[in-house]
Amino acid sequence: MAEEINAGLEGVVVGKTELSNVEGDIGRLTYRGEPIEALVKRDFPAVLNWLMTGDWLDETQCRALDRWLADESELTAIETRVLEQLPRDTHPMAVLQALAPIADLTPAQQPPAWLGEQWVPGMVLAARINAAVRIWHNLSQRGDIFAVPAGLGFLEKLLYGINGAAPDKAALQAINTTQILQLDHSFNAGTFAGRVIASTGASLSASVAGSLGALSGPLHGGADEAAVMMAREIGSPENADSWVRDALANKVKIMGMGHREYKRLDPRAAILKPMARQFCEGTEWQTLMETLVAVEDTCQDVFSAKGKEIYANLEFYKGAVYLALGIPERYFTSLFACSRVFGWISHFHEFNLDPRLIRPRALYVGR
Repeated sequence: MAEEINAGLEGVVVGKTELSNVEGDIGRLTYRGEPIEALVKRDFPAVLNWLMTGDWLDETQCRALDRWLADESELTAIETRVLEQLPRDTHPMAVLQALAPIADLTPAQQPPAWLGEQWVPGMVLAARINAAVRIWHNLSQRGDIFAVPAGLGFLEKLLYGINGAAPDKAALQAINTTQILQLDHSFNAGTFAGRVIASTGASLSASVAGSLGALSGPLHGGADEAAVMMAREIGSPENADSWVRDALANKVKIMGMGHREYKRLDPRAAILKPMARQFCEGTEWQTLMETLVAVEDTCQDVFSAKGKEIYANLEFYKGAVYLALGIPERYFTSLFACSRVFGWISHFHEFNLDPRLIRPRALYVGR
């Protein structure tokens, strides 16, 4: 009897986690038991600390962590020189992959006293990645590094550095919500890649670098950029129906539609879609947003006629929010990485509580 192969590992349980739970049959996502709908009402530093440590911060601690992460969001002179030597057309995700293994994880500022020592290197790495996105945007888009005022928060500094101006309250709320939605998502491809690397005894930086590589793919984190490129190609909502039907007839994947885990609406998309509508209405991105909505509508019509259901996932509408926040599509996935890195770090430490080398078998089919 031939051995059964499950190349995509669908339904295969490969480990335990307390970090996040994706309940695809009912469309629910929780971090340590807290539903995502409640978490997005909190501040990003509080939620990332909850995910990583299982502890809630008080208001003073939350502000302190926010300010410390912002202060650490700078590159060393050596790290900056590395970026300056790269070709300016290098994709931001490739830049992050190059930086992660060589980043200096020594904090430049004293960490908050209550922050456990084991978390400091990872949080510094996360801050360096945040800084690299901002600085690479400056180098590749402006030709120089924009000076950011002191005293800003972690996400505020990132937006300020990209746009060259202080973000308003609505923009800060949008980036706060979007980044919370992306912190963790169980054993997705990027997280699992990092756990495989961790299983070899490799360093935290090596594990994160591998996760970055997985996230860059269009079937994973890169779907946000691909969805916007698709909408630009379609051009207008009036063109969406024929474009989608032709694409599906030719078995072309509609990027950002459907999800391996969710059989119901992705709860993150349920939060993000109305926010994208609000941010794009009356702006230069309104037509693009309406095109995405039309694409989803046609996909649902086509699949419904076959007795199936399909919904947009987080990536589908996220790009519209990012564009409205002044973030070019080439940087979408790197912004994703600025959030998900905290999840990867959490999984690295969780895995190493009971490590075991991940080494599956292969079915030999050669001569």
